[in-house]
Amino acid sequence: MSRAPFTLTIVAVLMAGAALALYGPGPDAPALLVANKNGASLYLVNPASGQVTDSVSTGAGPHEVAAAPDTRRAFVANYGDGTISVIDIDGPSETARWRLEATQRPHGIAVGPDEERVYVTAEDRQAVLELRAASGTVLRTFETGQDVTHMLALAPNASSLFATSIGSGTATKIDLEQGQMGAPTATGDGAEGVAVSPDGEEVWVTNRADDTVSILDATSASVVDSLSVPGFPIRADVSPDGRHALVSAPRAGDVAVYNADQRRLMTRLDVGQKPIGVLAPTDDRAYVANAGSGTVSVIDLNARAVVDTLSAGRGPDGMAYVPAP
Repeated sequence: MSRAPFTLTIVAVLMAGAALALYGPGPDAPALLVANKNGASLYLVNPASGQVTDSVSTGAGPHEVAAAPDTRRAFVANYGDGTISVIDIDGPSETARWRLEATQRPHGIAVGPDEERVYVTAEDRQAVLELRAASGTVLRTFETGQDVTHMLALAPNASSLFATSIGSGTATKIDLEQGQMGAPTATGDGAEGVAVSPDGEEVWVTNRADDTVSILDATSASVVDSLSVPGFPIRADVSPDGRHALVSAPRAGDVAVYNADQRRLMTRLDVGQKPIGVLAPTDDRAYVANAGSGTVSVIDLNARAVVDTLSAGRGPDGMAYVPAP
């Protein structure tokens, strides 16, 4: 691990009018945030009505978004221009845009539980960066040494995170408390999506080129099981109660829903074209972003059925959920 070798400049705050406000979600309302990678924007969706309430301009190619509910901010990784947009959810507006120098292609992103740190993959640098959430200053740099370090997921207590590297087909555990890198774990060709179970005991990694999902023991970072998921499995998430695990499969046009405890496939649900982003923010609801059809599918986890389809811009991909305060 090397410490903070990068400098960072702040790009000018977005001018007035860059947020295309329709009718804001309000400070007491929940919001589903959807990154539009082909539209250079972040959509705010009212989960109850299914209506887009606002659209905020971002940098080029926003692929992933992470939310800080307590401070009502969102952080968007702009894969196309190497920047991170800071969004005031209640504005809504972009209040800052951080440019990461000497590195390109930020992608996977997460906010620490104290909302004072932001973690983002730096794909071309084979690294994960720890940023100060107030300023974007690079605090630590964790070099994975793996090809195309693309996605990450924090453990529930934020003591560690797991980063996947597509080119190397590996997952790497990073001990954030000790500042130490673990040895990469081989999972499968095209390791990309990653999710940590709510109890912090398991890590689900999607291996898109292998059509498999690897399940890791979170403590040892060793593979304990492998599931066959035909259709280019690309993202995963686990519901807060730990009952359901979801895996999106863009070539199959569906999402696989598992009994997470038993690691048993319960159903595969047809959604839109090229489903990528998948998010299960509550025990009974999940969302799938269909990049090819510009929609988000709403899944009732108890009924194991698609119950609604929302319009969500051009190339919806990464999502985050902001609960009501």
